[in-house]
Amino acid sequence: MQDDQTLSNRSTEGMVDYNAHSSAQQSMVANHAATIRKLVQNIGPVRPEFRIADYGCGPGLSTINVARSAIEAYREVEGDGPVAVCHLDQPGNDWNTLFTLLCGPEGYLEGRTCIRAEAAVGSFYDRMVSDESVNLATCFAASHWLSHAVHLDAPGSIWFADLQGEARRKMATLARSDWVRFLQLRAQELRPGGHLLVSTLGSVPDADEANGAAASGRGIYRAIQAAAQSMADEGLLDKASLDRFVFALWFQTEKDARDPIESDPVLSKAFEIKEVSVKPAPANADDVFGALIGDPAAYARKYTGYMRAFADTTLRTQLFGPAANDVEEADSLAEEFYRRFEALYREHPGKYRFELWNLTVVLRKRP
Repeated sequence: MQDDQTLSNRSTEGMVDYNAHSSAQQSMVANHAATIRKLVQNIGPVRPEFRIADYGCGPGLSTINVARSAIEAYREVEGDGPVAVCHLDQPGNDWNTLFTLLCGPEGYLEGRTCIRAEAAVGSFYDRMVSDESVNLATCFAASHWLSHAVHLDAPGSIWFADLQGEARRKMATLARSDWVRFLQLRAQELRPGGHLLVSTLGSVPDADEANGAAASGRGIYRAIQAAAQSMADEGLLDKASLDRFVFALWFQTEKDARDPIESDPVLSKAFEIKEVSVKPAPANADDVFGALIGDPAAYARKYTGYMRAFADTTLRTQLFGPAANDVEEADSLAEEFYRRFEALYREHPGKYRFELWNLTVVLRKRP
């Protein structure tokens, strides 16, 4: 068993057409609009300004909708009281798109006063803002990404849910330590009485799964495995690279998420738990693009676009690049991979469906 090796500090860098293919993430934000409003109301008026921080904001639409819900709720609480919105993400985020959107008709600045937009660039596994400077912290569809990409000796398993033995243990240890680190940092950055809302992909108990849990998106990751494995078997991809490649993410069960908050002395002292739950998504939980299944070609294109949005750079860096002599050859391998991936969905509609269970964590910083 070889040690994990850090390959990149930006697991989500280089997302392709993210806004166009992030309907699942946008739906997650929409489903929590009422929660955001309630949390803002519970916090109440603050001075010198009400500060919202959205961690792992992405290129725009989702984070804009988070901010809009919070701003509208605060306007009901405090009229035209000052509001600051801090969008936080890594250097590879498409910041130009984000600020173009938030200043345009889809944004939250146009037609409003006393709102200040800002950005903090870095990893949410490090300090992002000043101590006790945030009233409402949110994190949507981001906290499942681990602090760094890893290589593990794991033939046949490109994601955490299918790992076995020592590889599974090492990944679980990293996931837990990252979750504790993420929460401890937010505890420092939140003001007393402030709230943290985390909403991301989760896992649920399932005795039929090898590790006793069914993870969101299990179909799409197994489709990625199948397409990549077929190319490795034909000598198009480096088999050794594929055997050691694992997506740097972990979808927690309710127990995974809750236990560290209750057992870690820093977290148990810092936070009051308001909610920790994993539930089926309110819509299309059995297949996020199931509405298109009657049109296999459209169904397959939608899945391919979604997958490219979050996985393209990871796959290029860790699979296509090592098997290619130059950028052009890597591009050719990528296109062959996407062709095979799309064919799986077109020829077998429903077999590799993306099931979605949402993990929700709501914490209040103790006074």
